[in-house]
Amino acid sequence: MLVIVVVTYIAPDGSLLRRTVNTALRGDAPAWDRLVERAALDYPPGYRPAVGGAVYHIRVDDRMVLVAEEDLAGPLRELVAAVLAEGDGR
Repeated sequence: MLVIVVVTYIAPDGSLLRRTVNTALRGDAPAWDRLVERAALDYPPGYRPAVGGAVYHIRVDDRMVLVAEEDLAGPLRELVAAVLAEGDGR
């Protein structure tokens, strides 16, 4: 499964940080595919933003979820952390 993962971090002050991983261009594509599958984007946590809190916009191909920082946990948090650490700034 080859996918494009885009994570946008929206800070409390409104600033943005966006990173992209295109698994088709990576030698470790199977590991990314497993991470995306474990993140279970079909069953995201409810969107409950807190006043003054950060928000994450996560897109995997045609699937998109919004998650408040307080609700980012487990495999979804792992996916976000990996994309922000290793993704391209496009």
